[in-house]
Amino acid sequence: MAQGAEAEVEKMKILEERIKAPSIWGRVPCGIRFEDLQDRRYEDAVRMLKKHFLPEEITYRSVKLAEDREATDEYIHNARIWMKDKMSIAAVKEGTDKLVGVLIMRIQEKNAFSRTFSRVKITHNPLYTTVMRFYNKIEEPVNLYESLGVRRYFKIYVLALKHRYRHRGIAKEMLKAAIALSASANVPAICSIFTTGRLHQIAEELGFEKMNEIYYVRYLIDDKIVFWDTGLGNYGAALMAYRIPNVEEPQELQTQHSSRFVIQPLDDEEDES
Repeated sequence: MAQGAEAEVEKMKILEERIKAPSIWGRVPCGIRFEDLQDRRYEDAVRMLKKHFLPEEITYRSVKLAEDREATDEYIHNARIWMKDKMSIAAVKEGTDKLVGVLIMRIQEKNAFSRTFSRVKITHNPLYTTVMRFYNKIEEPVNLYESLGVRRYFKIYVLALKHRYRHRGIAKEMLKAAIALSASANVPAICSIFTTGRLHQIAEELGFEKMNEIYYVRYLIDDKIVFWDTGLGNYGAALMAYRIPNVEEPQELQTQHSSRFVIQPLDDEEDES
C-alpha cells in the first residue's frame, strides 16, 4: 500500500513538472533552443541586459546609458514590467541550460493604448528620456492598429544575444520563434523598432514591413547628432511590423486562452505604480 502511494506521488510530481515545463519554440543546429522566459531566468536576463545589451545597442550606447546608474535602474525597472507579461523568449544553450539570449515582448491592445504605454514612455532620467523620445518620434506618425487592421499586437522591446552567439542566424530564428508564439496566442501581428541595418534585413526577409524610419544623422538635439557611434551600415532606426497570415483575432477580447497562455488585461493597480 505504501509503495503504491509513493508511486502515485511520484507520478504527480512528474506531471507537475511537465505542466510547468516551458514551451519550446524552436532550435538551431549550433545547440540553442528557444523557450518561454520563465521567472527563474529573470535575474539572468537582467544581468544580460546590463552587460551585453545596454552597453552595445546603438541608441543606449550613444548616450552612454550603461554608465549612469539611475538611467540603468530605470531601464531595468521597465524591463521587469515587460517580462511580467510572461510572453517573452529565452535562448538557452543545450546541455548547459545557460541563458545566451533573450527576446522580451508584451501585448498592446487598442482599447488599452494609453495605459499600455504609460509606464514605459513616462521617464525621468535624462539619458533614458533621450532614447525614449527618439523611439516615440519614430512611432508617432504610425497607427499600427489601422495600418495592420488589428486590435492587438505584440511589441518586441528587446532582442539581445551574448556577443559570442551573434552572426550565427540566431536572431532570425528568435524572431521566427516570437512569430510562432504570437500565432499560438491568437495575436495577429508583431512589431519592433530595429536599430541596425542587419536587423532591418532580417526582419524584411521574414516579411516585416517598414512603417517609419528616422536616420541617425537627421535626428538632432540643439543642432547636434545624438546617435553618432552607429557603426557601418547602420543608418537609422525603423519601426517594422508583420501581419501574421491566417491568424484571426477572437471576437471577445477579454481574457483569451490558448494551449499555453492566458493573456489578461493590465491591472489598474499596477498601472498606478
